[in-house]
Amino acid sequence: MHTAMTTGRVRSRAGTRQAEKSDQTRRLILDAAIVCLSEIGYTQTTMTMIAKTAGLSRGAMQYHFETMTDVLRATLAHIQELRLGALRRTARETARGAEGDGFTARVEGLWRFMFEPVSIAYFEISVASRTDTDLASLMQQAQQSFWDAWVATALEAFPEWEGRQSDLELACGLAHVVLEGLALQELTHRGAMVRSERVRAYLVDRVREIFEHGTPGTFRN
Repeated sequence: MHTAMTTGRVRSRAGTRQAEKSDQTRRLILDAAIVCLSEIGYTQTTMTMIAKTAGLSRGAMQYHFETMTDVLRATLAHIQELRLGALRRTARETARGAEGDGFTARVEGLWRFMFEPVSIAYFEISVASRTDTDLASLMQQAQQSFWDAWVATALEAFPEWEGRQSDLELACGLAHVVLEGLALQELTHRGAMVRSERVRAYLVDRVREIFEHGTPGTFRN
């Protein structure tokens, strides 16, 4: 009886180690997918390229993900998790280091975030989803959950917006739309940085205006 119980515990520990190793391999594959998406783009990111980047055989990779769709589904979830974590760090850092009203520091922090590999990988999948119905469905779900989490994070990070979620949502939405558009322009049309700087300065003024006067069509004392 003692031997059987000991064997059971050994098998349990072995099973745990195997599960941990499997999780590590999956994470390695997803990180490799992000590298491929950000460095060589969506169209050239294949199962073979991801496996090569991860240092795995194609068979080892297919043990975890049978198809490219499976990889993309898991990669998108991984990307959104990493993006939210990076945005939270950016919010904390700009909140601590901002001088004056802090709007410039926060916009510039978001701007730098747009060029991190995880953001570029997100752009690649986002653009591809325009003509891929399966990918579009995944993107829609991921974007909504990401937006909800980001607004909640912003409310925690920027207490000066307390009680003004509608205003904060407008400011966050405006910043993300403008900065993502500028980033895509810079990534696809080199040399657009001069115009980008002027637009970012204009964005700072608009976000400050929302904070000081509220959303358009409302009156604040």
